[in-house]
Amino acid sequence: MRKMKRRILYIVITVIAAAAVTYLGLALFFTKHFFFNTIINGEDYSVSAVNTVQSGFLDTSSQYVLTINGRDGLTDTITAADIALRVEFDREFEDIMEGQEAFLWPASVFQETEYHVDTLVTYSQDALDRKIDSLCFFDAENIRQPQDAYLSDYTENGYQIIPEDGGTVPVREKIRSAVAEAISFLEESVDLDAAECYTNAQITADDRALQRECDERNRFTGVTVTYTFGEETEVLDGSIIKDWITTDGRTLDLDAELVREYVNGLSRKYDTWGKKREFRTTNGEVITLTEGAYGWWMNRADETQELIEQIKSGKSGERTPVYRAEAAQYGDDDIGDTYVEIDLTSQHLWVYQDGELVEETDFVSGNVSRGYGTPVGVYGITYKERDATLRGATYTSHVDYWMPFNGNVGMHDASWRSSFGEEIYLRNGSHGCVNLPPKKAAVIYDYVEKGEPVIVYGGLTSVPRQETQETPEVTEETPDPEEAASTGLTPEQQIQLWIEAGLLNPDGTPVQPVQEPQAQAPAETPNEISNEISNEIPPAIGQE
Repeated sequence: MRKMKRRILYIVITVIAAAAVTYLGLALFFTKHFFFNTIINGEDYSVSAVNTVQSGFLDTSSQYVLTINGRDGLTDTITAADIALRVEFDREFEDIMEGQEAFLWPASVFQETEYHVDTLVTYSQDALDRKIDSLCFFDAENIRQPQDAYLSDYTENGYQIIPEDGGTVPVREKIRSAVAEAISFLEESVDLDAAECYTNAQITADDRALQRECDERNRFTGVTVTYTFGEETEVLDGSIIKDWITTDGRTLDLDAELVREYVNGLSRKYDTWGKKREFRTTNGEVITLTEGAYGWWMNRADETQELIEQIKSGKSGERTPVYRAEAAQYGDDDIGDTYVEIDLTSQHLWVYQDGELVEETDFVSGNVSRGYGTPVGVYGITYKERDATLRGATYTSHVDYWMPFNGNVGMHDASWRSSFGEEIYLRNGSHGCVNLPPKKAAVIYDYVEKGEPVIVYGGLTSVPRQETQETPEVTEETPDPEEAASTGLTPEQQIQLWIEAGLLNPDGTPVQPVQEPQAQAPAETPNEISNEISNEIPPAIGQE
């Protein structure tokens, strides 16, 4: 038992002695070496001798190479030999050693200690300048001028910003400064782009003015306007609008003249006002109408302005042009199947609603012998009025139903007439109006509406010689001779009354009227508009 205790004691003493020797030996070792976990300038120099580390620094500096990275993947290098580089130290390593407490070396096993050693790097400034000038970044074939960011041409996706190209134009002073700084710290590489050693584009992709212009152009060209003309459509989109955009360098606008040209093109293509038409009469004859005042007539000025405003607002959608006059439908047959047909030859008219005949009657039209023939052509009902007063220079006449369709020419009841149709119009007709039997006028008045087509055709333009007038003309202002018999007067007595009333001259000839009886005209009619807008007068009928 006693031997066992001695053995254990011997082992303990041996271990303690060994530990003490190890501790003291390492303490002595660390008087010339760095502790465990010693990091100098980012490198691990644990348990390294001071002289070895210092020599290593010196040897590394003699092999030093700086890699210079430029744009477009270009690289070049500068070696220690290129510039006669040397590295010198002061007392940095000695200071580290003196700062170590050799007997505290066990603590370094469990913790890391970092140091930074400032090296004194020296080199030839002249050699560096020569080397800088010889770098590949200054070779002419490697230099590309910078390109500003800009807007692309219009595509189906609109406009895009094409990013700037910085180019590869080096700035020597900045390159030398960046290289010199990297060498002073013995860095392995330097990035010329990151160090801003190149000239750059003046306008970049994030330029606010460029982005604003791109957004504004895309807002204009992003608009799609669809016009529908019957079975045909016209689509206005960015492919057309792009050519209308103008700029003064700061703001965008639309060229009003180019927009107007587009509207003029639509008008020329789809307006029917003043164009000749084919028409099938009730009697089955196909006639060509070359006169009148009816059809689609676009208000080019207003449509241009409204279209510009819609594009600027960025709103897409269907659009109906602004019209001065409209027809029943689009296409070559713009009359449709609701209209009034007036045959001057037969002195008979027909009223159609949705293709169905709803009324017809004889009438008396303008007096051919006096040159007051009712004008032929296609017209539209200007308006209609009940209890209208028709006024002339020497008369005032009341009518119950007034339906003008060509200026002061229109349809109205003629209560003073006792007969209608046949050839009355040749010598005893009106001053151009279509005189209707009162009851028929009432029915027709209820059917027709403003804008409804009125087709007038046929009729004689002169009175045959054998039908030369021998009796006073019967007009809206002249009582019908057939009514004289009901008064109990002889024809001579009745003529004398007419002379006294100012309706006949003393020689028995009719007094020349000043104008056709007329009611107050509406505020605006197509005829009046055509006088006001001379530059938008549509082509004359029969002309394209």
